[in-house]
Amino acid sequence: MLTNRYLHLLVVSFTTLVLHAQTNARTAYVLEYSQIAVDEMNRSGIPASITLAQGILESGNGLSELAKKSNNHFGIKCHGSWTGEKVYHDDDAKGECFRAYKEVRHSYEDHTDFLVRGSRYEFLFELDPTDYKGWAKGLKKAGYATAPDYADKLIRIIEQEELHRFDFAATAPLLASEDTLSVKTEGPTLNAKGKPVTNAKKKFLIHRMKHHENGTPYVVLKSGETLEDLADSLHMRVPVLLSINDASYETVFHSGEAVYIDYKKPRSKQKFVVASQGLTMRAISQQHAVSLDKLYKYNDFPVGRQPQKGEQIRLRPVGLLEKFKD
Repeated sequence: MLTNRYLHLLVVSFTTLVLHAQTNARTAYVLEYSQIAVDEMNRSGIPASITLAQGILESGNGLSELAKKSNNHFGIKCHGSWTGEKVYHDDDAKGECFRAYKEVRHSYEDHTDFLVRGSRYEFLFELDPTDYKGWAKGLKKAGYATAPDYADKLIRIIEQEELHRFDFAATAPLLASEDTLSVKTEGPTLNAKGKPVTNAKKKFLIHRMKHHENGTPYVVLKSGETLEDLADSLHMRVPVLLSINDASYETVFHSGEAVYIDYKKPRSKQKFVVASQGLTMRAISQQHAVSLDKLYKYNDFPVGRQPQKGEQIRLRPVGLLEKFKD
């Protein structure tokens, strides 16, 4: 019969082995993905320490079932706007839909896009990029995860693995040459509260973003600028911009054209528009910032059907009075 002391030694030894294995797995994870986290920090302002800690926590050091079968390291679910590959996995409920990626790097890129595009995370980009504690608490406050100790877990991982050392690895600015030393530079970009903006996307948007009358934000393409150039400036992926604008890789974008940078509204204040010769459903969708799938639904059109000249195209659902009149 095993003595209590012997049992205690077995438990301690097993626990030590588990912790050692976990430490080794974390070390390997950080070595493999730290550069990607730094790259994403340089294009978005999200601290690399936060990205790595979330990846470690959400993916179980890259060893969770979800991470291994779908390269999803951040537990991001499909949501309504996702058109990429999917897998189904038990989480808060059975068989929930999660995003799947061909490469782990794509998961990191989508994690950045997810936070940058999400209005509920907007306040985080006002924080100093080295304020990992503020980011951790902010992610919990914004509802990234339901666990009450989510922020504490992230902070613990960051401090145990010293991940905050990566937050100082942002790309250094090029040294000025003698020819540029005399050039006057403008002051820092300021937000509405008068505070300096360090996030690259926010700087870009402050200078170039406009809003449709229904509030949907957009950017006008400059002469010679491509959608790829715009995506790079916005630190967004091209497929995301294409999805937002109901476009494909075959769609031609012209200078002076409005490119939406957030999803269009489900309806317009205006009831309908009269189609002119050659006007397409997508053109109407872009002009009125109403999602294309909703336009097809409101007009009871099969997808791909285009309006005829003089035809009334509804921009919002039919009200009860309108139904009665019809």
